[in-house]
Amino acid sequence: MSDSDSTLSPEPQRTIKIIFISDYLCAFCYIGNKSLKDAIAGCRDLDVRFDVEFRPFTLLCQSSVPETPKVKGEKAPNRWNYLVRKLGKEQAESKWKMIEELAEKAGLPITQDGIVARSTLAHRLSVKAYKVGGQAMQGRLNDILFKAVFTDCQDVSDVEFLADAAEKVGLMNKTEATTFLQDTDCKNCVNQMIEAARASGVNGVPSIIIDGKWALNGVQSTECYLQVSKTRSF
Repeated sequence: MSDSDSTLSPEPQRTIKIIFISDYLCAFCYIGNKSLKDAIAGCRDLDVRFDVEFRPFTLLCQSSVPETPKVKGEKAPNRWNYLVRKLGKEQAESKWKMIEELAEKAGLPITQDGIVARSTLAHRLSVKAYKVGGQAMQGRLNDILFKAVFTDCQDVSDVEFLADAAEKVGLMNKTEATTFLQDTDCKNCVNQMIEAARASGVNGVPSIIIDGKWALNGVQSTECYLQVSKTRSF
């Protein structure tokens, strides 16, 4: 047997595609994103790599929070007030208690206060980030956007804020990002992704599709992802 025959070439590392359908205004998506990241970190010893793509979904209807820019001086809806108005005080308190417990378990800070604003512009920027810089750039942008919504009480529909976020992750400079956000680039792509998700039966988020074969809905623990990886080998 020759030396070349005695040395087996390593098998190519398998790529696992994970599609994470979410909305930046969704607290469960914020928590689910952290759980997924922790699970992937826990799979370092497996001979796989992960391609995680976040795809858009919108929970707010046009009538609840308009997409058009706010009138100067007009305040955006407060998250807690919005939940109380939508669910009633008792249900809002129950839901938020559950969110706080899940966030604490995931090791995430979260604040009850916050700004409720349509996330369409943020989704357009996210889709662009994945196209330009893949999961690494989109992941960095996601961290900024989720933190803005759930810990910093910032407005993710604000063009100036989003342009600054685009520059921070290296997607484009602020001037380019402002032009992008004020134009329609990626708008059709975002709308098509949302329509495709709804057509496939998605009516709530997060919705996670693993390797095109298995679907997980709602917040999943890190342990759940790890169990799927071990029993299914993805």
